Amino acid sequence: MENERVLAIYDIRGKQEYIYRSRRIPEIVGASAIISDVFADYLYPAARTVRNRTADWGEDEAIYSYQTGQASQDKNPEAFSVEAFERRMAEGKYIGEVVYDGGGNFLMLYRDKETCIQVNRIFTRTLMQRTGTLKVLCTILENPDFSQYRQDNGKLYEMHRRNEATESVIYPVNSLPISQVEPLTSRPLSAKRWTAKADGREKMSLERAAKYDKYREKKKDEGELILDNIVTKRGEESLLAVIYIDGNNMGAKVQACLEGNTTYEECVTKLRMFSAGIQRDYVDERIEAINKVLDEKYKDQLSVKRRLIVSAGDEMTIICNARDALEVVRAYFKGLPQAGSSCAGIAIFHSHAPYADAYRLAEECCESGKRVMKEKKLRNACLLDFHYCQGAMGVSLEQIRQRELQGMPTGRPWMILARDKTKGFCFSKEIAESLDKLGCHSLELAEEMAKVLNKLGRSNVKGLLNTALNSPADLEMDLERINAHRTEPVDFTLGGKLDEEQKRRLLYDMVLVYDLWFQGKAD
Repeated sequence: MENERVLAIYDIRGKQEYIYRSRRIPEIVGASAIISDVFADYLYPAARTVRNRTADWGEDEAIYSYQTGQASQDKNPEAFSVEAFERRMAEGKYIGEVVYDGGGNFLMLYRDKETCIQVNRIFTRTLMQRTGTLKVLCTILENPDFSQYRQDNGKLYEMHRRNEATESVIYPVNSLPISQVEPLTSRPLSAKRWTAKADGREKMSLERAAKYDKYREKKKDEGELILDNIVTKRGEESLLAVIYIDGNNMGAKVQACLEGNTTYEECVTKLRMFSAGIQRDYVDERIEAINKVLDEKYKDQLSVKRRLIVSAGDEMTIICNARDALEVVRAYFKGLPQAGSSCAGIAIFHSHAPYADAYRLAEECCESGKRVMKEKKLRNACLLDFHYCQGAMGVSLEQIRQRELQGMPTGRPWMILARDKTKGFCFSKEIAESLDKLGCHSLELAEEMAKVLNKLGRSNVKGLLNTALNSPADLEMDLERINAHRTEPVDFTLGGKLDEEQKRRLLYDMVLVYDLWFQGKAD
């Protein structure tokens, strides 16, 4: 038995498609929770069933997890030990151990190949019966060398890439042609659940039923459930913002944390510490910071004015009032560690608009920030891009901007934070003034411009949107008109920090969200 150990990697396939197949937020939240808990809910019970065939340990776990011990309760991940693993396997209570769970990776060590196969048979069948279409791909490496983790990991991922290329894309179909099916997924209507839009129990597929069940189990942690309670005033300003935030350069950071280490004890322990730090720095503490900002703003409200949709690893999706979006992003970025880095995308939309479309645009805004970071080889910086959904939402962000901007280059994304060599992770004027090389602006420049705009009167400010879009000449004429009516002219170049084109792009971007984020706040 000692030479038959198996290292297995589990990969949940099509996560984004599974989560955002529906446009209903309860189903999206439920799908995210299903993916987050899929191993605890389905793999662990399958392992207990296999273990209890030969020795009845009852409901005791059959898979040892480093996340449930005393070290985990103290928020310090347990170090991996080959000796401890072998002892557990010899005792018979455990048939496997979680090597690493984080960043979308789930690695397991099984006591032997046959046990792994039996567990996966039950796991896959139960997953199909309970969730409908969620698929998990498993790849195994036999006889791992405990002195060469990085070598084994490389072999395993190479095998896994080949499995990905050859996996079946056909979903099981268990309906007759006469069955009722969902229009969106063509899955049979085989379950009934209560929904907000149904007078009674609504017929739905097994997949949707699983999402609603999980949503009801998890909804107590989301914050405000009714989106109309988050808007400023229903019927007057029903604007919401969906914020998508994702960490940068995580692959490189994982490799950096393993540098100089080779054995399983060294590498797995480092990975566990890294994963725990990511969860703490990018999710747990960020949610606390966001809640603190919103609690202080809405002291007389009973619930936090945000709705958490997804929070896993270095990724987070939140819905909040559109007026709070910039403060939420600032609160998220401000507490990141010095070596931390993320990009954020904000899509501002009306509460009755399809959330899934707004989310897609927020994700594309985030990707535009990541694209700039990659092109300019930026490190340890946080960028923000945003989009105000005023028209069609069914096309890409690039197509929308080509139509709306009429060829004018955008000044987005904005740099929110960057790491200064002497001051650490902070707002830095030196960095902000060098952004002309990047073709984007910084939040600090925007706040300086807000002080200028707040001297002009709202009608003058809102009029700059069209003149900035028309041409540089139209904008200059309008700015001269504004200054001509003032006893003390204002400097729209911010003391020479902006050239004519930069000024035009920044003014357009700011006026677009002036009422929401800047009006009167920078005086």
